[in-house]
Amino acid sequence: MKYNRMKIIELVAKMNQMDDVLMKYVDLEGVHPVLSTDIIAKVKGLTSLVRENPCRSLLTDLDELSTEFNLELQQDEIKDKQYNFNEMYDYILELREKLASIQTHINGLKKDIQKYQDALIQIKNIHSLDIALEDLFACEFVFFRFGRIPTDSLDKIKFFYSKPFVFRSFNKDHHMTWCMYYTTAEYKREVDNIFSSLLFERSMIPDFVHGKPREAIEALESEDQNIQKMIDNYQKEIDDIIKENLDHLNHLKGELLFLERVFEARKYVVGMGPKFAIVSFVKDSAIDAFKKAFEDVKEIEIEEKDAYGDGRIQPPKRIKETWFKI
Repeated sequence: MKYNRMKIIELVAKMNQMDDVLMKYVDLEGVHPVLSTDIIAKVKGLTSLVRENPCRSLLTDLDELSTEFNLELQQDEIKDKQYNFNEMYDYILELREKLASIQTHINGLKKDIQKYQDALIQIKNIHSLDIALEDLFACEFVFFRFGRIPTDSLDKIKFFYSKPFVFRSFNKDHHMTWCMYYTTAEYKREVDNIFSSLLFERSMIPDFVHGKPREAIEALESEDQNIQKMIDNYQKEIDDIIKENLDHLNHLKGELLFLERVFEARKYVVGMGPKFAIVSFVKDSAIDAFKKAFEDVKEIEIEEKDAYGDGRIQPPKRIKETWFKI
């Protein structure tokens, strides 16, 4: 079977022209590139120019940044010959650290809110008590524990009714039951261990809460509002930083998507001292477009041979229209 509808084209250029050549090469159609390893294995003195693709880790960093801060970055490639991977890395790292620092503050405040809301639920459960909370917890001989327990643990408590504690449940849902128990100093450790085995989660009353339940509720609700304002301010700071950097992030993503293809194409490049070569099988109908793509590259050499003109390599059965495009 004769492969009379394709040719071998060997492209040779100077090393400092590699970026320019590959940026054009990866967009060619009707081209089947030959792996450099297929040629190097059969010809002494040639080298492979394959390197770890720096775009992959940078794109991973961008994807993680997008996920963390709910960014929607474009997927359109951008061809820009002026790129600097070190600057890209430093920019992404600095931006991510800045946003992560603010997010850490937000996460800490959200934990405080959750802690105060848990305390608020407990205090509302005992709002009818006409006693200051600090007096309640200052009891010398009786120890109170407030918290919640898995609802499916309630049936297990009956096995410990002979132990010296008083248990009371409040509101509950399908998963958790808000509750309290108290015991004496003598049995505190034993009873705490019992409830720990039942997966009891203790709710701590914040130190700034004082007075009777009604006063404590007001203090907690006020602190909740203050913390929420702080969270809103931090979130606005994040939103402003993202808005300020979004165009640059989109440009960066577009550059890296294109450069990723360019660097992947290095596995088809053969090093020959100060020059490099790329060997391709090209459809007859695509040869003119192939040559035209490199018209503005100075001192480039393009040699055309018959499909069987190089005994080191065998022609493919067919050539795809596009090779590098996803």
